[in-house]
Amino acid sequence: MKGKIDHAVPMTPAVTALIGDRPQDNDVSARPFIFSAADGERPFLGFSKVKAVLDKHIAKLREQDGREPMPAWVLHDLRRTAKTLMQRAGARPDISERVLAHVIPGVEGVYDRYGYLPEKRDALDRLAAIVDRILKRDRSSSDCR
Repeated sequence: MKGKIDHAVPMTPAVTALIGDRPQDNDVSARPFIFSAADGERPFLGFSKVKAVLDKHIAKLREQDGREPMPAWVLHDLRRTAKTLMQRAGARPDISERVLAHVIPGVEGVYDRYGYLPEKRDALDRLAAIVDRILKRDRSSSDCR
């Protein structure tokens, strides 16, 4: 996590379906990272390399579909999009801020030490549902406009 601050993010069913269940015999204290290139011992790094591979794959798919190249994007655009979609899906703004690990300013940020895990899970479930509707191109839903 940026700033080396612990950040708990609930695993929603949509995410678990994508990455699969974590093996039950994993010692979480010894291998705490799900997204890791070091068997769970260290966090995943090298996003720029992965993004380059993804960009090539997207370009190939768009070319096959006869579409224009995708405009330039950065990984931070995914965070911005997630925040926007959580708001569109009805998640509370303060909860989406916590999902993204933004620092909560002022007295609230200093004194409120509750983890908000159920609320974060709800916001992420809402995000997953709206992404699913967008991917299925269910444009009849009012939250997909």
